[in-house]
Amino acid sequence: FFRNKNITKGRDFSKDRVFKVGSTVTFCCVLPEGILFSKMHLAGFESNTTQISNQTYAMTVRLGAWEKDSCANVECETDKQVWACAYIGYPPGDRDLQCETRTLQSVECHWSVGRKTQVEQKTKTIYHLLGRKCVNGNKGECKMEVQVDAGERNWTLTAENQLGKVELTDRADLTKRVHMFPPEQLKASTVNARNITLEWEWSEQYYHIYTNLNLTCQVDISHGETNTMMPLDNQSHGHIEDYEVTWAKTADRKPNRTKVHNKDRAELTLDRSEEYIVTVTARNANGSSSPSTVVIPSLNPDGTERVNTSQIIGSNGSISLSWSASPTASCGYIVDWCQTLECSNVEWLKVAPNETSASIFSKTFTDGVRYSFSVYACTREAPVLLERREGYVHEKSMEDNLFKLKFKQQGSDVEVSWARINLTEQSAFIRGYVLYCEANNKIINNVSTDKTDATSLRVNNLSIGSYTFRLTAKTADGECGTTVISTTLNSLTDTLVNSVVICLVAVFVVLSLITVLCYRHWACIKRKVYPPIPKPVLTEKFTSSPGENHCRLLHVDQHHGEGDIVNVSELQCNSLVALENGYNHQENMPFVFSQTPKGYYNQPLKISIQPPLTFTAAAVSSQSEAPCSPFKGVFSNLSYNPIMQECTTGDQQSNSDSELQGGTDIERSSSGYQPQSITETFSVNQTTDDLESPISCDSTYILLPKSPSH
Repeated sequence: FFRNKNITKGRDFSKDRVFKVGSTVTFCCVLPEGILFSKMHLAGFESNTTQISNQTYAMTVRLGAWEKDSCANVECETDKQVWACAYIGYPPGDRDLQCETRTLQSVECHWSVGRKTQVEQKTKTIYHLLGRKCVNGNKGECKMEVQVDAGERNWTLTAENQLGKVELTDRADLTKRVHMFPPEQLKASTVNARNITLEWEWSEQYYHIYTNLNLTCQVDISHGETNTMMPLDNQSHGHIEDYEVTWAKTADRKPNRTKVHNKDRAELTLDRSEEYIVTVTARNANGSSSPSTVVIPSLNPDGTERVNTSQIIGSNGSISLSWSASPTASCGYIVDWCQTLECSNVEWLKVAPNETSASIFSKTFTDGVRYSFSVYACTREAPVLLERREGYVHEKSMEDNLFKLKFKQQGSDVEVSWARINLTEQSAFIRGYVLYCEANNKIINNVSTDKTDATSLRVNNLSIGSYTFRLTAKTADGECGTTVISTTLNSLTDTLVNSVVICLVAVFVVLSLITVLCYRHWACIKRKVYPPIPKPVLTEKFTSSPGENHCRLLHVDQHHGEGDIVNVSELQCNSLVALENGYNHQENMPFVFSQTPKGYYNQPLKISIQPPLTFTAAAVSSQSEAPCSPFKGVFSNLSYNPIMQECTTGDQQSNSDSELQGGTDIERSSSGYQPQSITETFSVNQTTDDLESPISCDSTYILLPKSPSH
């Protein structure tokens, strides 16, 4: 916050502030009456400015990385440009503390100095070891006088500035970390052909200290170009040639063996539903060591853990664990850890039975990587899992564009959803989500949730228009993982119209496709739906000149047997004049022919042939009678069953039907066979004026059974 009372003189009365990278800060500008506001901005950062009152404006900024050692200017522009200076940086990031002693009267600690804080001009990093200030802490070392006693203890270093504090701890027994000064007055007192005696002295100030230590000395012998190192293998442990690893189920005790060269680990494939005993033995040129044994317990039948997993956060580059004492821990406790996603490199330490806490430090610890820590009770049998933790040594801000966003409009509401974040992309624990809604570069609404498993947030009661939605994840390091999606809200009417148009277009496309397919395959469809009907074959005699007024009648010899076939070559009707010569028919005659399709041949049928088929004729009534002639002629063929028929009217139709159909048995087949037929009708509707016109008739070939020869 800064207030400019003397803005007309271009002076700035604000005080410099220090801000942490990743934090969200609101700057305010209060102007005197009559001064017109132009804009506020922070160089290098996106911001949103909001007018709080007539002369008060606020700007909210999320501070990203700032690589300069100088401050950043927060500018409030009017007719005179004024600014406030903001320092943006980091808290201390020192790590990897290790302490040792050289005299047992003092302690020397070394560590790795973290990245530049970028705020050294404004605030220095102050270091303390065991609560006392370190002089050269910025160089990564600190020394002070302190009595070193036997036993483990915590050696604690703190580094602090205005943005934060880190605490580094090294738990060690420094009587086992004595970095000795070199001896003085080294000489060879006795030299023989096969041995030599070396003597040296310690400085007086260290003599009483070093003489109480259990020392193992190493001698480097050089002769010409050769260089040899002497104590005995059983004194110095010597060079380890290999390790022998054995494992067996506790139920059968049948061991498996393998040798490991130049490595200090072995990977075994075990049945996790069984309990195993694993032993490791080191071997050098002098022999083998005593075996070290570990019992690997079995898992639950369903493969799940027997304890729940809780979260833990480290500090000062280390993880501090504490747990409840267990009566089963007869030989102490075991703590192991590895990366959660890739637990291939497991580290561990042993804790005494009377201890229920441990400070874990490893050179392999990496910021932003999640680790799993397990605490076991050491027993004479398999270790018992007591607790399991997951956490980060130091959490890091997650990169932007972390989420894959989707949006859905529901009336005047918008729901923004996202998929769960993979553990590989989480460099910190997600503690919730915040969704900002912006219009015209101004935040008009925001919603948040503290549910870590949430996958959507909803913004309600929005007007029609364009909006930008910005989603962030809440972590201990601030909001991060910013992802932006923009959209335009449409009215419900527009949505309905769009849906109808899409449906109509879809229907049109489908119908067009069907039309094209039908057009391309129309010939095939026509053959399937309307198969072609073969036409009867006409002879020339059948269509002879109108002058020949005669009609041949078909006679079937009754002496023909069923073994012969009569070939009736032609049926000819030349003129309708016969109707005037006594045929008892009217002048309108529809004929029906039944003919088998072309190429179809039926087998000869066995039947007794009746007397010859005869067409009868009666006197024709006057031409003024009904226009439809009562004439009806029927011809039946056993094989083809062709029929010539004319429709009749009134009582004359029934008389002629009974006369023609009742007078022959040629229509009935002894075998009941009725071949397929296609019927075609010819209609003659002529008046007296055109009786002289010829009748167009088709000739046909009819196969009739012949009688067997006698």
